Amino acid sequence: MRLIPLLLALCAALPLHAEPVTIDHRFGTTIVEATPQRIVSVGYHEQDFLYALGIAPIGVHEWFGGHPYATWEWAEPARLALGAEPQVQRGFEIDLEWVYQQQPDLILATFAPMDQTTYDQLSLIAPVVAPPAGFPDWGAPWQEELRLIARATGRADQGEAIIAKVEADLQRLAAAYPAFAGREAAVAYVNGTDLVGYGPADGSNRLMAALGFAIPPEYTELVSAAGNFAVSLERIDLFDRDVILWLAESEGRELLDALPAFADSDMPKASVWLDATETGAMSFQSPLSIPWVAEKLAPRLDQALKNRPRD
Repeated sequence: MRLIPLLLALCAALPLHAEPVTIDHRFGTTIVEATPQRIVSVGYHEQDFLYALGIAPIGVHEWFGGHPYATWEWAEPARLALGAEPQVQRGFEIDLEWVYQQQPDLILATFAPMDQTTYDQLSLIAPVVAPPAGFPDWGAPWQEELRLIARATGRADQGEAIIAKVEADLQRLAAAYPAFAGREAAVAYVNGTDLVGYGPADGSNRLMAALGFAIPPEYTELVSAAGNFAVSLERIDLFDRDVILWLAESEGRELLDALPAFADSDMPKASVWLDATETGAMSFQSPLSIPWVAEKLAPRLDQALKNRPRD
């Protein structure tokens, strides 16, 4: 994919900065004295940000998927180009002992299951970059995460170049598919017999908005502090929009196909079903996964709109 060599070229072309930098984040301020050499990511997707910046971490935290080195398809070329073979911590919570054993000189936790106590404990091991300040849990824009990581690793200019490239790619797609503009989109997940929706701060909805779609305003009122909401199958009407993006396993799709309120409506015409890797990319919302999945979804979203024209 052309994006990977371009990002690596951007990183090679711009200079690093070794002087101390001060990083403000949700849990306070961190001073990084020099360009770090041994970086451990304890969040769920920060390895993608490092690979995009041309940096090989020594340790990463597995989220889901079970891929070697916790690296998915969209980021694998960048990992291989760097020769990165990080140690992998598995399990939901941060393993403090595992982090200590890696002997890091910087810990990234911009998208991590972390509270003040965990931050304080990690800070005894090495400087920690926590989530960006001013956003809910899991709700910071990927651009703000990248800016923190890029500054902490001495690659602020590279970070801005990557942001400009990814945003330009999304603007190009939005211009190529003008039918997206203003149409309502729902991103939904089938969780057992519940339907899960997401608020406007969710990464998937941010991506849909970047492509031109409108997020249903009532979702803002429904979301919990975690940025999502769950309803029973009886409230499938909440997802009856111009286009519906389903983050569904095969069992979830079978359940919906057997549901009369779904099968006997026009919703199947408006539905776009993601496979496991595409669902992973929508969950990761990284500088590498976003352009990868957007290119794949754009023509299918356009076809879904054609299948169910505006009334």
